[in-house]
Amino acid sequence: MKSRNFKVTVEYDGASFCGWQAQAQGERTVQGELETVLLKIFKNPIKVIASGRTDSGVHARGQVISFKVDTRMKPLEIQRALNSLLPADMAVHEACEVRTGFHAQYSVKEKTYRYTILNRKYRSAFLRDRALFYPYPLNITRMRQAAKYLAGRHDFKSFQAHDPLRVERQTVRTIKKIVIKKEGDLVHIDVTADGFLYKMVRNIAGTLLAMGSGQLPVDEMPKILKAKNRQQAWDKAAAEGLYLMQVKY
Repeated sequence: MKSRNFKVTVEYDGASFCGWQAQAQGERTVQGELETVLLKIFKNPIKVIASGRTDSGVHARGQVISFKVDTRMKPLEIQRALNSLLPADMAVHEACEVRTGFHAQYSVKEKTYRYTILNRKYRSAFLRDRALFYPYPLNITRMRQAAKYLAGRHDFKSFQAHDPLRVERQTVRTIKKIVIKKEGDLVHIDVTADGFLYKMVRNIAGTLLAMGSGQLPVDEMPKILKAKNRQQAWDKAAAEGLYLMQVKY
């Protein structure tokens, strides 16, 4: 039987995961859970490829994976099988068969991440792992003004966290859209780009928070970009506020 290629869209609450990538035994990861369940379904080890790795504590509403397997199962049957076996903090939105050359990571055209902030005086029991609690005043207008400097094609090296395992030679990316909106006590920073550097959105969110709270002047943003130096940007925002929302191919 010829191997078939499947594309699966999955969501997960990242609070109890040690990130995406399978690690040492005992560490719970998104990849590990998926591959364990696929082994039960297909009775053979299946390697899954993600659109990108999410860090410990980071959530996904639209993560995309791909994998190849010899099977007669229909995509809807695979979706139902996955949802019947995956843990409660994971769910599959959709499964479909795709061309042989499709690759969940290398075929990506753009991604959208959202960073969510709970901006009020008191914390939330329900959002403790799903939004950054920020009890200080925020000037949304200032944040939007600062965000305008980030739109377009730039070298985002100042917003790249260091990781010896993820050395990026090319640090130029295009932010196609960056929108900051307020919904009650929640502030969302939505960033759509053709690609992201390691912890880029969390570093951008931390810097925008510093500007919204008056700790950094708005006109520092172009200077930070130009510096191409991580030390010039603000501390990264915590993982619990970050969501991978959508991946387009």
